Amino acid sequence: MIRSMTGYGKGVFEDETAKISVEMRAVNNKYCELNFRLPRLFNGFEDRLRKALSHQVSRGRVDIYVNFQALNSGAENLRYNPKVATAYHRILMDIKTQLALDANDNTVLNLVTRFPDVVEIDREMDKDKVDGMWDGLNAATNEALSNFLTMRETEGAALKADFIARITNLHKILVMVEKDTPKVVEHQRNRLKKRMEEALSGVDVDETRFLNEIAHFADKTDISEEIIRMKSHMAQFMDVLEEDGAIGRKLDFVTQEMAREANTMGSKANFADLSKIVIELKSEVEKIREQVQNVE
Repeated sequence: MIRSMTGYGKGVFEDETAKISVEMRAVNNKYCELNFRLPRLFNGFEDRLRKALSHQVSRGRVDIYVNFQALNSGAENLRYNPKVATAYHRILMDIKTQLALDANDNTVLNLVTRFPDVVEIDREMDKDKVDGMWDGLNAATNEALSNFLTMRETEGAALKADFIARITNLHKILVMVEKDTPKVVEHQRNRLKKRMEEALSGVDVDETRFLNEIAHFADKTDISEEIIRMKSHMAQFMDVLEEDGAIGRKLDFVTQEMAREANTMGSKANFADLSKIVIELKSEVEKIREQVQNVE
């Protein structure tokens, strides 16, 4: 199934002790780039997360944000920092003395306890507790990944519909190209004959030389091979669309070949009406090529 490289997914795990949320955001990238933003206590899980996600994501820059919130921060988790409290108390007493303020001990104590880092929640966990959080982190990650892939597939389905419509349009344009191709030689025949007659007024035109010139021109402007190859590439493009897995690189290669054939047609289309059609053909191929850059 075709997938877009852009996507978003979120997953949440919560029990009586903690809440873990995982968000995944992706943009286009030629390769697979996984960037993790983890809480410090989850740093040891990065390799496990990377291996799990790399099996599901083939291309794109993916940013993974993990947020952890402890829910059992009771009195046993509170920590008093005596050094910080002493420093704040000393400063307050200096201020009291210098300004001759009338402040009792309770007032000073109340101020000290309000300062940051004096009394705080101890969020450090021992190794066993951290290891026990893996199941919750894994569950939240799997939920985020599922939503992420669903969005990629939804966008991929829209891309596929657009590709089919554009390939169908390319077929219609090629029909017009094939229809107008014989006009190129006929136009050149009439133009060359007129010029020779004007230049050699009253002199019989060398029919053999004239035919050789036309044959040479016809060979230089013949785009039948390019048309055949273009049709082959278009068929291959449609076949790749039905393949499973990451197909973006294959589609990009096939589209480059289509662009090469369209450019060759443009250089050979020495006829105004045909040139206009080929320009339309090249424009459609370029639009396909731009969209292919969004495919995983």
